[in-house]
Amino acid sequence: MVLTAGTRSLVLNGATLGPSSAGDLAIFEGRRCVVHVAIEGLGATASLAAHCRDFFKMPGWHQGPELIIAVIGPGSFTGLRASLALANGLALGFGAQLRGVTTGACFRTRQGLKSAICLTQARRDRLFVEWADGSFWAGSPDAFLSRQGAGREGPLVGNGVAMLAGHTVPSGAFETARPDIHMILEAGLVTADSAMLEPLYIDAPEAKLPARGLRPAPQG
Repeated sequence: MVLTAGTRSLVLNGATLGPSSAGDLAIFEGRRCVVHVAIEGLGATASLAAHCRDFFKMPGWHQGPELIIAVIGPGSFTGLRASLALANGLALGFGAQLRGVTTGACFRTRQGLKSAICLTQARRDRLFVEWADGSFWAGSPDAFLSRQGAGREGPLVGNGVAMLAGHTVPSGAFETARPDIHMILEAGLVTADSAMLEPLYIDAPEAKLPARGLRPAPQG
């Protein structure tokens, strides 16, 4: 797609969406942000579709977006599922082009962050690590710092940087906990189209049986 001043784009980031952290939803015309909403708190995922409905009532937006760019992870299981399901549905409904970007790819659109190592908070006091070469790893902060090097040095970015507090940390730029909406747009503009977006999970989602067990199979 050739981006023009009037190209309508929808940007979603549910990768960082959780009870104590925010995600982002924005619409652009060209590279100009028209509306940006930071979504957070309980029920945040349920509000994504409602915000989109409000966006599409705005003048010039009744036909919906032409391009949809969504962060595919790593990150929050619930936030990713909700935001990517919405992105896939809207792309199908409006016939929009669909593109998925990683959190690290978004940060690396900025000058000085081309080799950034993206750290994302994970369960059980662990980190998801995304290197600039596209490789991934998960482990404790101590294990990560012991791996630092081997030609992979770069600025550290992402919400996982906070987990390194109290450690001896290699020098480098520490950026905001999540990429801004302009970073997401720029990353999407250099990414290929997708037919459907799938969450990027470093760990498989955990499934637990209900406290009272499974219901018995229907009889008859």
